[in-house]
Amino acid sequence: MKKAILISVKKPCSENFENFNTTAQGGFCSNCKKEVIDFTTMPEKKLISYLLKNQEATCGRFKKSQLKTYTNVPHTRTTNVLSKSIGIMSFSLLSLCALTSVRAQDVSSANTTTQTALSSTYNQETTSALVNQEYTVKGSVFDEDSNPLPGVNVILKGTTEGTVTDLDGKFEFPRPLQTNDVLVFSYLGYESKEHTITENASENIAITITFEAADVMLMGAVVVDGVHHSKRTIFQKIASLFK
Repeated sequence: MKKAILISVKKPCSENFENFNTTAQGGFCSNCKKEVIDFTTMPEKKLISYLLKNQEATCGRFKKSQLKTYTNVPHTRTTNVLSKSIGIMSFSLLSLCALTSVRAQDVSSANTTTQTALSSTYNQETTSALVNQEYTVKGSVFDEDSNPLPGVNVILKGTTEGTVTDLDGKFEFPRPLQTNDVLVFSYLGYESKEHTITENASENIAITITFEAADVMLMGAVVVDGVHHSKRTIFQKIASLFK
C-alpha cells in the first residue's frame, strides 16, 4: 500500500504562465510545445490522483505550498462482489433519506414564505444604503519578508480600471470606490489576491496586502518520487474491503 509521495519541481521554468494560450487544463507553452497543467486550484486528492496516473512528461504550475510530501496516499484496489453489494445497499438508503429530506423541505418552505419575503426586502434596503457610500482607498503591498513590492497591479474586479504600486509598495486608487467593490492585486510569481471594500465610518480607507510564501507560483517538469510500500496484514486486507 502506498504510504507517501514527494511532489517537486527540480528545475523551475522562467516562462510567464499568464502569456500562455488557455487550454482545458491550464495553458499551452509555445516554447516547449506542450500543455502546462494548472494545479494551483486543484484539490489535493485530485492533484495526487492526476500525478500518479500521469507521472511522465507532465509540466505543471503549482503553489509553493503544494510541493511537499503527501502521506496516506490511497492505493487502487479491486472491488469484489461483497463491496459492490454494500455500496448498492448504502446508495439505496441514502436515496431514501434524501427523498424524505426533500419532502420535509417542501413543507418547511411552504410555512416560511412570508418571513422570507420580509427578510429579502430588508436586505435590499440595507445593501442599497451601503452601495451609495464612497471611499478613497489607498494602501501598501508587501512580500513575505515585509519588504515593499513595487509594480503590483491593483485592478477593480470586472473592469480595466486600476493603478500600480510605487517604489515603496504604496498605491492610491484613482477614483472613489463603493461598498462591495473588489480590488484584485496581481504580481508576477504570486497568486492573485482580492480585497473587498466593506462599510467604514471614515471616507478614507487604508489597506495592507501581504503576498505570502505559500502564494509563490512555481512551474516546470513535475517529479513524483518517494513512493513507499508496506505489507498489509490479513486483518488490514479484510478491513479494506469495507472501506
